Amino acid sequence: MAEELRDSQQFHINELVIVSKGESIDVKEIFSELNLFDSLYMPVMSGKLIISDSTGLSSKLLFDGSEVLLIDVSKVEGSDIGQFKKAFRIYKQSDRMPSTERTEQYVLSFVSDELLFSDQQRVNQSYRMTYMEMVERIMIDYLKIPPNNLNGVYEESAGVRDIIIPNLRPIEAIQWLAKKAVNMDNSPSYIFFQNLIGYNFITISKLLSEPDIIDINFKTKNQNDSDSALSELSTARSFEVVSQSDGIKKTRAGVNAGTFIGFDPLTRMISRKSMSYSDHYDNMKHSNDTPNFAAQINKDGILNTAMYDSKIVLDTFSTARQLSQYVKSHDPESIAYGSRTEDYVFQRKALFQNLDSKKINIVMPGNFQLTTGFNVNVDVPFFGSKEEGDENKDPSLSGKYLIVGSRHIIKGDPATHETVIECASTSSDQEFITESTASQTEALESY
Repeated sequence: MAEELRDSQQFHINELVIVSKGESIDVKEIFSELNLFDSLYMPVMSGKLIISDSTGLSSKLLFDGSEVLLIDVSKVEGSDIGQFKKAFRIYKQSDRMPSTERTEQYVLSFVSDELLFSDQQRVNQSYRMTYMEMVERIMIDYLKIPPNNLNGVYEESAGVRDIIIPNLRPIEAIQWLAKKAVNMDNSPSYIFFQNLIGYNFITISKLLSEPDIIDINFKTKNQNDSDSALSELSTARSFEVVSQSDGIKKTRAGVNAGTFIGFDPLTRMISRKSMSYSDHYDNMKHSNDTPNFAAQINKDGILNTAMYDSKIVLDTFSTARQLSQYVKSHDPESIAYGSRTEDYVFQRKALFQNLDSKKINIVMPGNFQLTTGFNVNVDVPFFGSKEEGDENKDPSLSGKYLIVGSRHIIKGDPATHETVIECASTSSDQEFITESTASQTEALESY
């Protein structure tokens, strides 16, 4: 029978074992801290294990990169609810130093085995299929992940493409393909990452449109509630606003406006396309109603979405070939299967900068469900004086967020489990888009 959840920070280690050459060593009793990491911007999961060793383990094991770490942790003993179970490869021992006369402390860094396996080989391969199908083939053929164990979420990409992968490591090849892929709504927001459920090849648009898994609040701990341990799992312990708006970064990344200049070496045509906020925002789904956009009119009386010199991107493009009779008759496959840089080269950086422009870190009681790629609904409290009856909620920060990174911190003494999640959003709960006023411009010029 599973034990009762008594504390929101409690955990039970079912197994914490190092598999070395010919033996398995249980390190449950000698670990000080276990950290697990996943991120939207990292292809694999990783972590660090801090060991306080008085048994001479470092002398018995060489830690030469062959050791395997088996981790099986659950919230309560005898239950698979909220369980994390995975094998990792230990790739480095570091920070080794004595802590007492008979004890030494060191850090073991570990990572998913697919990364080390990927680093040992290259992909020199041509494909003619969708980008999603290419990713699946690389995972099966090169990373040797069985088809029935891919797990994760894979979103179908638009169009069959003819691609030659230029001597890249398998994981690098997948990330390279993600930068080129667009979904059925023409959104170039694919990302490849590993979370607690597996590997994922999916767009930010799709992730943002999924329902939230938890409502995070900032209530005071209720000592008298018999179900307080369970209710506290949704109560934030603290939070930090990492970024809310950065006008310079947005401008330089082309979030508000910019220009794509394409040239086709085959037809020798050059095209110039003006891009605005809507070119990357409108072909995506979003968590909340109001975009993270501030309309600003500059000294020339022009809106920031029309300042097309803010960012200029120069790249090859293929649209011109559709107008060439020569190409249609001599190389029609380049039209049908060629990569369309005009769909992603400019827009991709802008949309990711727009996502990162609003980000908060939240410290939560340990919860393995809080992993990269899932959404949470956050009601950030309002700081300042309020009228009677006003809602205690900051609309500029509140709303649905996407978890873009998580860190699980499990300590042995005292025994605690906390989860730090990094959350980002392209939108907010505000009721309107802010606009600059004539008085602000006048103040700049006349003060």
